Amino acid sequence: MRLRVLLLLVAWVFFAASAHAQLSPQVEKLKIAADEAMDNLRYAEALDGYTKAYAVSHDARFLYNMGRALGALGQYPEAVGQLERFRMDAPADLKSRVPQLEQLITDFKHHVSTLTIKCNVAGGRVLVREKAVGQTPLGELKLNAGPAVVEVDADEYAPQRQQVTLPENNTIELVFDLVKASPLGVLVVRSSPPATSVLVDGKGLGGTPLETSLMAGPHALLLARDGYRDLATSAIVERGRTRELDLRLEKTPSVLSRWWFWTIVGVVIAGGVVTAIAATTERPADMGTIPPYQVRGP
Repeated sequence: MRLRVLLLLVAWVFFAASAHAQLSPQVEKLKIAADEAMDNLRYAEALDGYTKAYAVSHDARFLYNMGRALGALGQYPEAVGQLERFRMDAPADLKSRVPQLEQLITDFKHHVSTLTIKCNVAGGRVLVREKAVGQTPLGELKLNAGPAVVEVDADEYAPQRQQVTLPENNTIELVFDLVKASPLGVLVVRSSPPATSVLVDGKGLGGTPLETSLMAGPHALLLARDGYRDLATSAIVERGRTRELDLRLEKTPSVLSRWWFWTIVGVVIAGGVVTAIAATTERPADMGTIPPYQVRGP
């Protein structure tokens, strides 16, 4: 194994330094920068440089270098694809300088799995490891081997998932039998503190926490609790799915916490004692009762 790694490293150094064909200054600049990135383990940067160099020059050596960069990134199906293109396009003298090419392709293929999917619904979206990879029916898709969640999702159908292990250097076939989804979705509402009243589209459904089934689409909500401001919001419920809301209610400011002053509106004389009566009625923010009629908050 260590000998194989050494041979691959030797081949890499060769193609990094080889002057197999005269390159234009633009391509040479791209190549030098990509070689430096590869030497410093910046594989994504190296791949970008080799890809751009190949697009301009169509020099087959860049196919090999792209395959090596992809392999270093763990993108084995793409790496195999580029190395097989190199095997097909490169002239014989160039291929002869990579005697371990077939072994390298074989090694990379051990990390590749082939997935096919059959489904009773055509046009369903296929996701593997949360990434969209095609539509049903799906035939011979090359992917990295290993654990994966495969999901098929189609309009008006409940999504289905399968947890599988994609086999190394082998093919796996999955079958999905989708069923029609309910036209309803589920809305879950929680609040802090709990609301004592929740209106959904004007209909009272109790307090929070609340879980209810609703037709798919937008819905208006109004949450209420004594001592707290009413909270109006909305939620979009999707067919066959659950929509969860976590909300926070704000306290209603008390009279004593308001910024304006209480104002003396009258005097009552009882038993020789003068008593001032304070009004808690809000006045306009810029008007007082004592000249010059301007009262400012602290």
